[in-house]
Amino acid sequence: MQLDRANFRFANILLHKVPKMLEVSIRDTSKTEILYMVALKPRLPRYLASALSKLSKAESGNVLMLFALAAVPLIGLSGLGIEYTRALYFRTQLDRAMDAATVTAIATARDYISTNPKSEADPTNSAKQLAETRGLATFRVNAGSLLSQLSVLPRLTVSRTGGLISATGSYETSYASAFGRLLGNTADIQISNKSLSSLTLGSFADFYLLLDTSGSMGFPTSSAAQIQFAKLNPDDKDKSGNNCAFACHFPGYKGFDISKKYNIELRIKTVSDSVQKLISKASSNQTFENQYRIGLYPFISYLEAAAEITKDFRSLASIDLEDYMDIGSAKVPRGSGGTHYDNVLPAINKKVLAAGDGSSAQKPQAFVFLITDGMANGQYYNNGFDGSQPNLLDSSLCKPLKDRGITISVLYIPYVPLAKPFNTNVGDENNTVNNLIPSVPNRLKSCASSGFFRTASSATEIQEAMNAMFDQATRKARLVGSL
Repeated sequence: MQLDRANFRFANILLHKVPKMLEVSIRDTSKTEILYMVALKPRLPRYLASALSKLSKAESGNVLMLFALAAVPLIGLSGLGIEYTRALYFRTQLDRAMDAATVTAIATARDYISTNPKSEADPTNSAKQLAETRGLATFRVNAGSLLSQLSVLPRLTVSRTGGLISATGSYETSYASAFGRLLGNTADIQISNKSLSSLTLGSFADFYLLLDTSGSMGFPTSSAAQIQFAKLNPDDKDKSGNNCAFACHFPGYKGFDISKKYNIELRIKTVSDSVQKLISKASSNQTFENQYRIGLYPFISYLEAAAEITKDFRSLASIDLEDYMDIGSAKVPRGSGGTHYDNVLPAINKKVLAAGDGSSAQKPQAFVFLITDGMANGQYYNNGFDGSQPNLLDSSLCKPLKDRGITISVLYIPYVPLAKPFNTNVGDENNTVNNLIPSVPNRLKSCASSGFFRTASSATEIQEAMNAMFDQATRKARLVGSL
């Protein structure tokens, strides 16, 4: 039985449409394989299935016919491979575009919330709207020419839960498969996927550094320097030749200049340098613009603002706490004389205007860093001292701050017991101070918020302690802000 003219022409057409890249061996093609191709009938166009049915009943044929028939499924399978590669390409490009969209969205929301350009009480809704708009624009830019080939439906939603900002994006599209239609499948090829990006916003936080610059902070930092300085300092020398152990900066006193001449670092200078490093750390650790603000408040008898709370850290770089030592004048804002926590703590409480949950710049977490040797003194200097009155800090003064949600972090720089023989020019003050020193740490710990008390003596310890205070505060801010 021979192929009729129509079937022969059909087989010949199939033969010439086989891609050259297909190298197929047909020597072993058999009638069984032709019957197998007939089994594909439900997925073939009706006219092709009919032709194969007729050909399967033929008793004879030729190589050309068998090769042409074998080419039919090969073309279909090759086409499906091409379609798969095409779909994979489309999906890869659209996935990248949607990933870029969600990343852009969360970054946009973060930046808007941090700057709050409209000074909204809660900028979250405005941030979400802008983030979704810019995210979808980013998708279109990155999808590029694909949007002219496909009808793509992108979706993007931005949400905020506490300090967590999330963006969820998805897309859907489809296209007709030419090879699918050849094999009788008229359904379009569907492509879709999702993308999720999120970041922890962190919390806004204000740091009020309450810095003791009273006379006792003019004590040398290291133990060796304390002994060295006491031998060099002629201030207030008594009849037995005992010198003052503190580098006083009063007019006519020589102690401060001697400390500079012999390069003896005082505790006030150590703290000052550590404060500058802390400011640098805060600046570099910000996860978004204007996240932290810092204020510097030295104190003696009263509180003085070396720098009110600010986000401009560069303006703090020139502040040296040695410029805020006790200079024996009641005319400067910090006053002169003893260390008056009774004046200072209520004053810093008034400085803290906002103590919130850290969710916005208008609701910052508030931290007071009290850095002191912890020895209070009720005396004042006004054209002369009115008598030294060493005493302990009244920790009840700290309660009003903590009741407002302000975290008090205390760094205790131990008051060094004064060694005998005492300088007799200060009367019995040295004995009083030495007796009070053992009770100082517990008073300061009672003032501090729970878990926010540290002790440091050497320059290295003071720096490490201040860094730890900042790290602890920002960890708390993140936890509160993410609730």
